[in-house]
Amino acid sequence: MASTTRQPTTYRAVWRWHFYAGLLCAPVLLLLSLTGAIYLFDREIDGWWNRDLQRVAVGAVALPLATQEAALVAAYPGASIGRVRLPEAPDEAARWFLRDAQGRGRLVFVDPYNARVLGDVDPAWQPTTIARDLHGNLLMGNIGSHLVELTACWTLVMLVTGLVLWWPRRWKARGVLWPRLGTSGRRLWRDLHAIPSAANALLVAFLILSGLPWSAFWGVQFAALGQQLPFIAPSPNFTASRPAAPSAGPDAASLAPAGHGGHPASHDAEAARLPWVVRQSPRPAGIGGHDDAHGHHGAGGIAAAEALLARLPVDRFGPGIRIFYPDGPAGVFTISYVPDKAEGQRTLYVDPASGQLIDDIGWGRYSPVARVIEWGVETHVGRQYGLANQIAGLLVCLVLIGTVIAGLILWWRRRPSARLGAPDVAPTDRLPRPLVWTIAVLAVLLPLVGASLLLVWLLDRLVMALAPRLARWLGRGAHEPIVRPGGRH
Repeated sequence: MASTTRQPTTYRAVWRWHFYAGLLCAPVLLLLSLTGAIYLFDREIDGWWNRDLQRVAVGAVALPLATQEAALVAAYPGASIGRVRLPEAPDEAARWFLRDAQGRGRLVFVDPYNARVLGDVDPAWQPTTIARDLHGNLLMGNIGSHLVELTACWTLVMLVTGLVLWWPRRWKARGVLWPRLGTSGRRLWRDLHAIPSAANALLVAFLILSGLPWSAFWGVQFAALGQQLPFIAPSPNFTASRPAAPSAGPDAASLAPAGHGGHPASHDAEAARLPWVVRQSPRPAGIGGHDDAHGHHGAGGIAAAEALLARLPVDRFGPGIRIFYPDGPAGVFTISYVPDKAEGQRTLYVDPASGQLIDDIGWGRYSPVARVIEWGVETHVGRQYGLANQIAGLLVCLVLIGTVIAGLILWWRRRPSARLGAPDVAPTDRLPRPLVWTIAVLAVLLPLVGASLLLVWLLDRLVMALAPRLARWLGRGAHEPIVRPGGRH
């Protein structure tokens, strides 16, 4: 009679980790990939969606912002202006964000050549705003933001374990470097899942790492390290005592879809373009005393902010100017210049009462880490390298969507009836020690991974002890815990 005892193996242990990481991440990862692909072309989509309001006849010279502001105040009595986005092309309208007298957030299009109000829309229901909110918090506010971050972190675990599974014992072209398209069934789906995933892994990892500074938990904690680490502390942008995102008039959170919550400005279409390093720094205070939300007082107001626009290197780096209004008696105008190239970023703070420049933060004042982060962010959203950057990002998203779907099909075809279909492991199966250390490092660097690992371990022990039928459905024996940190193999 043949023995049924299996030899210890690392493959089954790694496969089990990859299986659970992939199955749990798949739904959110598909949504993030789809909305990320939309995010890459947000300007193009916004321009097409609002084409009837955004396009204007090119005039000789644009009117001062103060004149446009006056027309806006006349058209919306009692409104509170939040910010203005200057046109990015001669035939574009200026976009003004305000909250009207009834408390509704509105995006208003104004012809810059004659100050005529062309119309308004609800910014919360713009397609790219919805896509951006789905991408950032799944329309679930702060809880959703943490779920997105947890999915992103566990995707790194999935990528590492997937590469270990893909790594061949013998290198050959078919089945390793390109799929065996002449086959069928599970072998074909395995190749369609594993090979493109391996080719895409480093690019997906880059997208995750470059997006983490914007995450709800890790990003804030990383910014706080700027107060302690000399490497980044010299930058004025790495202090976490007060977020820098302006919340003027209608703040960024108030312009988000009702009930979406989230951190101020984190998923709003315009405020999201503030540099991360500026969002994490405290704003300076003005001397106060301006008369109203529009900054009408003495030499100040929007006219004073507009006078400082000549300091921005628009001729070199192109458009990308937004002006945020003060958010209280001690608030300031924030001129945010975020062109496609990260190295062109500038942030100017202007006192609304006196019109004096309070501070001017540019690339030269970013710390080395801040520069890497901002370069990563602009590359992440498809801006840094133009159309080629957008197309490359789109391909990464599409390949990720395809490989996740192929993996789900492979799981469904392999799944035994009445069971989840997780890979069986024997009591002697162990993860490779280098992989254990890799996951341990990820757990330390990404606390949500560490906390979720502890939760998985506790649930695993409870299922084994209290729910043997569920354990069998999961494909688990009486002495087969999921977490096996080390040991000989």
